[in-house]
Amino acid sequence: MKIKRSLIVLIILFLSAGGYTALCFFADTDRMLPKTTVNDTDISNMTLAEAADALKKEAAIRSKDSVFTVSYNGSDYALSAGAALELDYNATAKKALKKSQTGFLTRGITWIRSHLSGNPNPHPVIKQDPEAFHIALKDSGLLDAVLSDQETYKITDDQLLITAGLLKKVDEEKLISDLIPAIQAEEYWRVTECPLTSDEAQYTDTYWENIYKEIHTEAANATLDPEHDHKLVNSVTGVDFDIENAKKALSKAGDGETVAIDLIYTEPEITTQDLKDHLFADTLGTYTTRVSGPSNRLTNVRLASEKCNNAILLAGDTFSFNKAVGEQTAAAGFKTADATLDGEIIQAYGGGICQVSSTIFAASLYADLAIEERWNHDYVSSYIGAGLDSAVAWDALDLLIGNPSPYPVKIVVDYSGDNLTVTVLGTRTDDSLIEVQTETLESSSEELLEVATYRNVYTADKSQMFHEKIGVSSYIK
Repeated sequence: MKIKRSLIVLIILFLSAGGYTALCFFADTDRMLPKTTVNDTDISNMTLAEAADALKKEAAIRSKDSVFTVSYNGSDYALSAGAALELDYNATAKKALKKSQTGFLTRGITWIRSHLSGNPNPHPVIKQDPEAFHIALKDSGLLDAVLSDQETYKITDDQLLITAGLLKKVDEEKLISDLIPAIQAEEYWRVTECPLTSDEAQYTDTYWENIYKEIHTEAANATLDPEHDHKLVNSVTGVDFDIENAKKALSKAGDGETVAIDLIYTEPEITTQDLKDHLFADTLGTYTTRVSGPSNRLTNVRLASEKCNNAILLAGDTFSFNKAVGEQTAAAGFKTADATLDGEIIQAYGGGICQVSSTIFAASLYADLAIEERWNHDYVSSYIGAGLDSAVAWDALDLLIGNPSPYPVKIVVDYSGDNLTVTVLGTRTDDSLIEVQTETLESSSEELLEVATYRNVYTADKSQMFHEKIGVSSYIK
C-alpha cells in the first residue's frame, strides 16, 4: 500500500515537473509577459516593435502634457519640458521585455507571477536633452528672474557699484532629476521648487545686458505732445556707462570687493527750460500775398487759411497741405471757383486755395524749412511771382514741408482784409540770413516760361553758407 502511494506521488511530481518544463519551454521570450503595463499603457504579449509603437503614441501625449510649475522666490513659472524630457519608448520597451527573458527554469515562475499579480513598469526610461531643457527654462522666464533678483550691484547718483563674487544660477541638472519622477508618474500637477547652485561663469552677457537696460537712458530733447494738445514734454538726460571697462575692472577684483564704475551723463540739446524760454520766440520767415476775386474764391481762401493756421511741426515732422485742408467738397463748406486742369480754366470746389499753399511755400522758403514736395501751376499766378507758387489738388498734388530744426515750428496763417500773411514761428539756432532767388531760364519752347528757384543761405556777415536749387517751374505763356 505504501509503495502504491509513493508511486502516485512520484507520478504527480513527474507530471508537474513535465508541465512546468513545458511552460518554461513554450514561454515566448520575444513577447511581453501577461499584464505588462507602462503606467496606463497595456503592452501585454506584444513584441518589442509593437510595444515600442504603442509607447511612441504615449510619448507624444506625455510631451504635450509635460508643463510643470517651478516656484522661485514666491513666483511660479510655467516650464514646458516635453521637448527636453521625453519618454524613451524604445528603451522602455526593451526594459519591459527583459523581464520575460530570464533563465529557462525561472521562465515559468516569472510567467505565472506576471499572470497572477501583473507586471507594472512605473518607472519608464526618460530621454534627456539638456540643451533643449535650457531653452525651455529661458522661455519660461525663470533664468532671467534668478539673475535679475540677485543684488550684486547698486546704482548711485553718479556710479555703478558692483560687488565681486559668485552669482547663483538655476541648477539645471538637479531640476531635471526632480522633474523626472513626476514625468514617469504623469504627475504634472506637482510644484517643484527651483534649485540653485553657484555660477562659476558669473558675469555673463545677460548679466551685463540687464544692468545696461536698467541704467541706459537715451538723451531726449524737450518737445511737445501732439496727442495731448501739444503739452510740454520734459527733456531727458542721457545715462550710460562703459561696459568693457566695467568688465575689466571686475575681472581684477577679489571676492567681496566692490568696484565703482562712473556713470556717463549726456545733456540733451534742448532742455525743458530752454524750450520754455525759446518756443516759437522767433519769426523764421514770413510772406504776404494780396487776395482778390469773387466771393466764392474768397470763401475758399478763408476756409483753407483757417484749416492751416497754427499747424505745429515737431522736429522731423512734415506738414501736408492736403491733410490739413482735407478734400474740397460742398459738405466741407467749399464753393466752386476758377481752377486750372490740364491748361484749361474750370469751375471746381475749392478754387483759389492754391493761394494759401503758395503763400505757405514762399514763407517756408524764407524760414529755411525743407521742401519735400511742391508743384507749379500751368500758368503764372496773379498773386505771386513765377517760381514761388504751389499748385495743389486733392489726392494728386500736395505741398509737403519738413521741419529740419530740433525745435518745433508753428505755421501761422492770417487772412485779414485783402492780405494773406503766412508766418513761420520757431527758434533761431544761428544768425543765418535767407535769400530766395528766381531765374528765368532759356526755354526749349517759345510757348513755355521756365523759371528756376534757388535758396541762398548766408551768415550775418554775408558769407554764403550754401546755395540750394529748389526746383524748376514750367509755365504756359
